[in-house]
Amino acid sequence: MRLLPRSLAGYLIAATVIATVLTQTLITGALLFYQDEKFDKYEDQYFFQKIVSTADYLNSSAASAHNRILETASNDETTYRVAAAPQGEVPLEDSPDAHVLREYFGEQNVLTEVRTINITDLWWIMFGDAAEVCVVPLYDTPTAAECPFWTISVQLADGSWLNVRTFANADFSIYLAPFALSVLTSLLGIGGSVTILARKITRPLRDLSSAAEQLGRGETAQPIAVTGPAEVGRTAEAFNQMQERLTRFVRDRTAMLAAINHDLRTPITSLRLRAEFIEDDELRENMIETAEEMRTMVDSYLAFSRQEAAEEEPQPVDLAEMLQDLARETEAAELVQTVPSVTLCRKVSIKRVFRNLIGNGIKYGTRVRIALKQGPEQVTVEFCDDGPGIPADMYEEVFVPFTRLDSSRDVTDGSVGLGLSIARSIVRKHGGDIIPFQDAGGFGMRVVLPNSPAAAPA
Repeated sequence: MRLLPRSLAGYLIAATVIATVLTQTLITGALLFYQDEKFDKYEDQYFFQKIVSTADYLNSSAASAHNRILETASNDETTYRVAAAPQGEVPLEDSPDAHVLREYFGEQNVLTEVRTINITDLWWIMFGDAAEVCVVPLYDTPTAAECPFWTISVQLADGSWLNVRTFANADFSIYLAPFALSVLTSLLGIGGSVTILARKITRPLRDLSSAAEQLGRGETAQPIAVTGPAEVGRTAEAFNQMQERLTRFVRDRTAMLAAINHDLRTPITSLRLRAEFIEDDELRENMIETAEEMRTMVDSYLAFSRQEAAEEEPQPVDLAEMLQDLARETEAAELVQTVPSVTLCRKVSIKRVFRNLIGNGIKYGTRVRIALKQGPEQVTVEFCDDGPGIPADMYEEVFVPFTRLDSSRDVTDGSVGLGLSIARSIVRKHGGDIIPFQDAGGFGMRVVLPNSPAAAPA
């Protein structure tokens, strides 16, 4: 399973999300630690000391002064009441904070009751009516029992009880939702901005990738717009310059090769005519044969250069129909497997490739079996003959221009070793390749072409 995204935009967004979550976690953790370890400690110390002091005042004062003392001690968050019965129900010894409470209250009779805030109270506490219901007075509201509170009941000298009720300390889970809300808000803001920025940065890179793929197929891509960050803009500008230089170089080289070969045809023709007047029959035949070899090579060079300069436009082509037509041209070829397949390609060039491979198979074998296979991302055409084939370590040599593995043949049969070179050049310009392989019944050539959604039937 791949966890990291593949695209640059995905990397930027993932990095931003991780950084935001880590930062928020560290900040929140630091604040919670400070609050728990420092603030709460001093707050509890003040709270307990105030209860002890209030109890001492009540024990040492007349009953008529009790109401004034209680009103003075109470505030918006804490109520002090004297009653005959305690509000707390848990003895101090059974309280989770017994060691802390005993430090302040000594041997006094103390009962406690705690209802802590938890995650289920969060919406009510943050956005509901908890402030109006729970703050003050806790004893006088109908829903006071629902409020998070902490009650401490201290028995006074006359047997009555000082009941102190205040808001309970928050459970740790209470901080999770505000933390999550903070992280979510940050992610929506920062993540949205980074997403827009990442798309703006990667759009020129996608254009560059598409143009490079077109250039690799031999197509002339439109110049890339120089947009985005300075580094991306400079890359696009450099690519445009590279494409212009490559196109000019190939065009000039092809034109020069075509001109040289065209100029050679005139003296070769003249040499061929002069050879006819040689009286020695053997010498005349040898001269004519040499002239024919030279003419064949020049014609092959011209064909190669014309192919390099070809500007045929791609179009949707039914490969199954094309292969059926080619198989009908000779009885030695048979289409043994076919599927409906419409592919965007240069029709004349691809047909030339198929015809060349069929011809090679018949030349070195007796029959050629053709199989058309359609895959999810590519279409494959296999040409298998019943000939002896070639060694696996020489597969690549058959594609080298002017290379002929069969040294016994001369060029008078029309072959100078350019057929497969031109064929592979054509297929690679389509973004595919020609792959030799050893078939069970002989030797095979596999033509692989990319599928094109634009060529799919309507």
